[in-house]
Amino acid sequence: MKKNTREEMIKATAKLLQTNGYVGTGLNDIIRLSGAPKGSIYYHFPDGKEQLAIEAVNWTRETVANYIKEKLEVHQDPVLSIQEFILESAERFEKDNYFFGVPITALVLETSSTSENLRKACNEVFEAWGNVFSDILKNKGYDNDKANEIGMIINSMIQGAFVISLARRDSTALKKIANQIPFIMR
Repeated sequence: MKKNTREEMIKATAKLLQTNGYVGTGLNDIIRLSGAPKGSIYYHFPDGKEQLAIEAVNWTRETVANYIKEKLEVHQDPVLSIQEFILESAERFEKDNYFFGVPITALVLETSSTSENLRKACNEVFEAWGNVFSDILKNKGYDNDKANEIGMIINSMIQGAFVISLARRDSTALKKIANQIPFIMR
């Protein structure tokens, strides 16, 4: 089966952005990790590193949104689904000391004043992930405005808890917000 060079470069960039940040991710690192031919970056991404980073952010957005959606569809009760998703995230962090997708926060902090395009791409990520929560609530009969508000609050709490968990090297913050979900969703 032939490897899709463009897709492999996007995935490699996503991984490198998570471990090295934007400034610490070099084109040679992307080539090395993806196994792509040297001249292929500018062939597939004529605008270079920024375009490739935006594609990696978009790929992360879709991958994580699909994962969240899948996890939230497990139970009929949205409170239980959201709590379970958060607690599973806490367990995964305790096991791996890592969260897939969290570096979007680091990326927006690192680049928001230097790249409007990356800032916008990161904003779209946070909106998409918040919408996954609000969509599940709308499907369960919540009012549109209330579902949108709760979706944003839950996503914001989770993102903040991820950052705190990374700083503390424990998942207490996630467990505490999981306990608050029933109160937020009243």
